[in-house]
Amino acid sequence: MVTDKEAPYISTDSSDIERIVTSHFQSSVGILPVNVLIPAAWSDEFNPKNYINTKVYTDLMNPITASEFSHIISGLSTNKASDPSTISYESVKHVKPFAIPLL
Repeated sequence: MVTDKEAPYISTDSSDIERIVTSHFQSSVGILPVNVLIPAAWSDEFNPKNYINTKVYTDLMNPITASEFSHIISGLSTNKASDPSTISYESVKHVKPFAIPLL
């Protein structure tokens, strides 16, 4: 969810998300980054890890199928509080078929 000056919107564009996340973390503490250097003691923490299988993330941004969507929706808990959008899991479970592509 992107809060824009014009109107909020949902983005799945990876470059848009990267720009927004970078902007958020660079400005969230109120201090602008100025030639930040990672201390040598922390450099290993920020380097790629050879024990992480990157193939797991290959299909991460692929659209989900209708059957995957149905499976996920059917497994949602009921009687839970909604998030700030005020859309509850219960409401999502009762969405009419024509609205499913919008979700």
